[in-house]
Amino acid sequence: MKCLIVDDQVENRMVLSKIIEPYGEFDLVVDGAEAVELFKLEFEEGQPYNLVLMDIMMPVMDGQEALRKIRTIEQEAGVHPSKGSTIMMVTAVDASSEMRKAFEEGLCSDYINKPISRGKLLVKLAEHNLIPKNWWKEGG
Repeated sequence: MKCLIVDDQVENRMVLSKIIEPYGEFDLVVDGAEAVELFKLEFEEGQPYNLVLMDIMMPVMDGQEALRKIRTIEQEAGVHPSKGSTIMMVTAVDASSEMRKAFEEGLCSDYINKPISRGKLLVKLAEHNLIPKNWWKEGG
């Protein structure tokens, strides 16, 4: 699995990277603008991300705008929505209107609330077939 972790807080990037590390490679960026730039570069090089874990609230470009731009990159390349990257929004607040917007306008795949726990994230990854369904037996 290839993952892009997008969060302006270093602590959150470190927690997410430690959880993801046994299951594949990852890149870390600090805002939505960097995320879009790197996503586009990797996509154009034929090495798209399987997973994007993106904070909603960030400086420079927030997660909502970055999500829409990433989906536009996929759409313009002819990628069917069901075949695009799994994009999970990561949020620290109970922002149901923000999440509804992410699903309806940005076509996000899922979301996860902070604080992030290993089990909570791995269950979500298994639901999206990014890791084995029996991940707890794998020792990852």
